[in-house]
Amino acid sequence: MIRNFYFDKILVICFFILIILGIVFVFSATSTPSLINHKDPFLYLKKQTLWAFFSVFVIFISYLIPIDFWKKVAYPLMVVSIVFLILVFLFPAEIKGTHVKRWIDLGVVRFQPSELTKLAVVMFTANYISKKEVIKDFLNSWSFVIGMFLFPAIAIMLVLIEPHKGAAIFITILLFAILVSSKVPVKKLLLLPAIFFPLFLFFIFSSDYALKRVEALIDPVHNRTGISYQVFQSILAFVKGGLVGEGIGGGTQKLKYLPEIHTDFIFALIGEETGFIGALSIIIIFLIILYRGIKISLELEDTFSQILGVGITYMIVMQALFHIAVNVSLFPPTGFTLPFISYGGSSLMVFSVAAGILLRLSKEPKSSIYSRWKI
Repeated sequence: MIRNFYFDKILVICFFILIILGIVFVFSATSTPSLINHKDPFLYLKKQTLWAFFSVFVIFISYLIPIDFWKKVAYPLMVVSIVFLILVFLFPAEIKGTHVKRWIDLGVVRFQPSELTKLAVVMFTANYISKKEVIKDFLNSWSFVIGMFLFPAIAIMLVLIEPHKGAAIFITILLFAILVSSKVPVKKLLLLPAIFFPLFLFFIFSSDYALKRVEALIDPVHNRTGISYQVFQSILAFVKGGLVGEGIGGGTQKLKYLPEIHTDFIFALIGEETGFIGALSIIIIFLIILYRGIKISLELEDTFSQILGVGITYMIVMQALFHIAVNVSLFPPTGFTLPFISYGGSSLMVFSVAAGILLRLSKEPKSSIYSRWKI
């Protein structure tokens, strides 16, 4: 039985802490540089605060929507995300005088389709597996595997061609993680890396820029004035932060030393201004979300809800993991926001929808047997 007006309070606290921290650190990252450049120091604060209020509204609305709705729109959403990925090539947004094939200019805002694709892949996979689960023989057939990979594979290829290699790798790993957690035979899952790993290698080694990024990751100090500049400055931010940091607002890496610090490198800012303790606190919050999300999902009686909950939890926590990995030089810089904290609308709105759905799942009927799934 669905519990009216119930939600997981720990998850709510985690999401709201992250949203509030987003306002604080986006303001810290942008106020002084804006002032130096004779711009409104409160501009990004106003925008992020507006996005934050809107994200809370989106979380609330998503929480109110029945899970059956998401099951019905799972396939159409996958198709819509692919259409948007195609439109990126036809109508790329103009950013700093350059047409960027990762964004679509919607007039009022710019939208990044790859963010929507992450959620679409989770819903599509959850719906596909839950519908086919009753036909156990079909689970073991290659037609099942090919049908399941078809639309996600198209989306991944389009993201790869943009090019946004990091997002393509992310979606592939996300899909693989969901399937590993499901009842799909492991030997059939090897089809996914077998197809995409050679393609990723081809795109990396055929692109001089991507190859240099890999080289920069291997030796950030040697290339610190060139391709490794951002990575080196990010590491320097953590070194300067030490144990307790230089105080919120007291960091200096944001003063033109570390580009995109309010988006792709905001964890480095947190490390510099709040130190190891502050950075570790952020990691702990995402680990709590991981634990609560998996726990909630495993207790559900509906297979679609189980897979959806696990997929959404993976999506949120993996995004944070990739962002942190980039900031500490474990993954090449490739445009990963820190969920609910980094500046930007596309990412925040998609993760807000995901958060609302996860909270909705926490009130769904529970199964009497919690071990039906193995994670």
